[in-house]
Amino acid sequence: MRKAETKHRQAVRLERLQRFLTWAAERHPDFAPKKNHQEQWFSTYLGHQPPEIGRAARLFWLGLEAPAVETVLATPEPTTLLGRLLNRDVNAFSCTVDLFGVQVMFDCGSVQTLLEADLALRIPDSDSAAAFERHVSDAVEGLARDRLRVLERPFAAMSDEQKARSLERLPERLSRLDDFAARAVDTLNEVLHDLRYVVELRHGEVALDMQRRIPGGQGHVLGADEVAAIKREDRQALQAKFEMMIEEAGDFDLQLLGEKRLTEVFMMEPKKLRRTIRFAREDHREKMAFAVLLENNPRFVHYHKLYAARRITRTWTALLGPTNSGKTHQAIEAMTAVKHAIYLSPLRLMALENQERIESMGVPCSLVTGEEEIIREGATHYCCTVEEFARFRHESWDVVVIDEVQMMADSQRGWAWVDALVSAYTEDLIMTGPELIQPSLKTLCDLCEDELVVKRTKRLSPVDVARRSTTLKQLDPGSMLVAFSRKTVLELKALLEMTGKTVSVVYGALSPEVRREQARRFREGEADIMVATDAVGMGLNMPAHTLCFYTDEKFDGIQSRQLKVQEVKQIGGRAGRFGHHDSGVITALDAQTLQSIKRLFHSADLPVDLSQFQVRPSIEHLQAIAELMNEPSLLRAWLTFNRNINYGAEFISVLPDELAEWIKLIDDPTIDLPLRWIFACTPIRGGLDSPASHHAQQWLKKVAQDKEVPLPRLLIDADLASLESSLHVIETYLHLARTLPAHFPALEKAEEHRSLLNGAITRELSRQRKPRSSDRRKLSGGSRQCQKCGRAMPVAGKQFRLCQSCFNERR
Repeated sequence: MRKAETKHRQAVRLERLQRFLTWAAERHPDFAPKKNHQEQWFSTYLGHQPPEIGRAARLFWLGLEAPAVETVLATPEPTTLLGRLLNRDVNAFSCTVDLFGVQVMFDCGSVQTLLEADLALRIPDSDSAAAFERHVSDAVEGLARDRLRVLERPFAAMSDEQKARSLERLPERLSRLDDFAARAVDTLNEVLHDLRYVVELRHGEVALDMQRRIPGGQGHVLGADEVAAIKREDRQALQAKFEMMIEEAGDFDLQLLGEKRLTEVFMMEPKKLRRTIRFAREDHREKMAFAVLLENNPRFVHYHKLYAARRITRTWTALLGPTNSGKTHQAIEAMTAVKHAIYLSPLRLMALENQERIESMGVPCSLVTGEEEIIREGATHYCCTVEEFARFRHESWDVVVIDEVQMMADSQRGWAWVDALVSAYTEDLIMTGPELIQPSLKTLCDLCEDELVVKRTKRLSPVDVARRSTTLKQLDPGSMLVAFSRKTVLELKALLEMTGKTVSVVYGALSPEVRREQARRFREGEADIMVATDAVGMGLNMPAHTLCFYTDEKFDGIQSRQLKVQEVKQIGGRAGRFGHHDSGVITALDAQTLQSIKRLFHSADLPVDLSQFQVRPSIEHLQAIAELMNEPSLLRAWLTFNRNINYGAEFISVLPDELAEWIKLIDDPTIDLPLRWIFACTPIRGGLDSPASHHAQQWLKKVAQDKEVPLPRLLIDADLASLESSLHVIETYLHLARTLPAHFPALEKAEEHRSLLNGAITRELSRQRKPRSSDRRKLSGGSRQCQKCGRAMPVAGKQFRLCQSCFNERR
């Protein structure tokens, strides 16, 4: 609002106030004016006694002169604006105004709107009610004209039709006038000019017709010359951008992108446009190169069809059933009944246990894992980890046993099971696992054109879920307590030892040798209780009568989630091992967890029906790609393989995230690709920030310089975590020593160090921790409950108020 207008309205407000005060003092001698008046001063006197003072205040506020006020107060006409206003009518009133030559009817809202300052102070002084109504119409017209002043000059030169089109979107309600005013200029420009146009861009066969429009928000009514100039500048800018895109494309045919995608790319900001065109150009070059590679190299076209195993029809014997149903026992018996057989397991410990089992049956058997080899002279039977089968796949076998075949669905290692199933050259292929994997086995077997025979096994000793939960003090000797983190396992060990029990432990960071020793202590009664992570779900023969779940949740590397049905069955199935107990019992440390475990244990398994099977490239594949694409990076060569190679719809090449992160750390293009591949395939225990990872990266540089790698110094006098980290380093050294013996010569010394570290870790685990006062409170006090859901809180947990689920929900 302009300063002069503001000053005028301030004068009108004060003059009307003074007129009211004079009238009130003359009419009511006892009238006492207020000391402070608001801007809308009439509201100060509403409710004043006598009532006519408040009514008069409103009339003076609206500009009525004193005689007119007295007339209205004396004989108010209820149908007039003033009569309606004094009677507190809230219905709307309308006014017809001349809006720069166009008659427009406005809905002015409630009659009480007249009292608002923006309208009331526009109304000229009136000497009668009739004059007041005329003045109201003039005030509304003035308000509308003032709000839409931008229309005045253009309307003077516009036809009636153009004016009508401009006001088509004008709202009927006066209160929404500002909404239209904000876009009035854009509306006028749309009416006066053709704002839409097409820019044609051409270069050879590449053609783009860009639909364009002069944008709103110009701030003023455009002239014809301005419109032409804007269009001209836009065409020039688009033409320059088009020429830049053509230059960036080079010899790449942009038409390959298709019209829709090309238009999308062209509309990107220049930096992103250049990057997208470069990527499209490289992607096309990559595809063209691979087309030649696929035509000339069958290794890149077929996966399963190139193996020698396709020359025979194999029988897949699937021993499917629950834990403790004798599946592995049947498979080992089939192995020992033939002359030449091999057993593949997911864990080194399982391979070692079954090698010893086979030799106890009078059959010499060699052990081959990534960390060690035990070769028996003249032995024709082998036990190895599944990843090591690559060195044996070219041999012909009487029997090949693949244990825990459900691992073919694992996101990190599933490729190794698929490769073994597809490539094993044997007429008798035996696999063990749960029933849920049958659909996937059937699909893969049909792809290999083999025959599948399913033999279902039943649990040899019954197991059931207890009716009531238990406590740490009540756990009987021979029980196994399962938690899901190393920290919790060690905490529970300390709590159990405070009750006078001896405890052995098993968790993933321990070596197979230490796990085996801990299992022996429990099996032979040296330890009353076994506390373990879900590492016991595979590969340990431990005779526990009772299996107790600490919780029904686990952290899977991303989030805390509830256990799956198969996880509960795999772990719970360890209770009541056949040959040691007639039956088994599953329980938990609180009632809610027990109910959850019972529901999961008795739920049906969800079948694993894979539609695609994971595979991975060989070093030969990656070398061919590196040479073809002049690509020095192992990681980019692998990703290039994944983008371009599809072994049909049934197989998919994968690169797990964790492995990709490890390759990034060692992907030095100055180092030979096969050497980087060896280190990429070396398991790094403890994670990418572990000492094993740091040592492996330094060792790679030394090997690349053709230097020998000395064995790291051994630290025996250390805490448990340091001993475990040292063992991870030694195991990494041993793995590389099997592959690169010339550069890692201290194989025998490393095996001695591993033995010493295993002994030190075993002693450390056998040591009882001095109890803390907080530990005693955990044992003596009752179980705590979550303050939100009432669920029992973990015994070994910190003193939190909320359980993990409620905490996650609140966060």
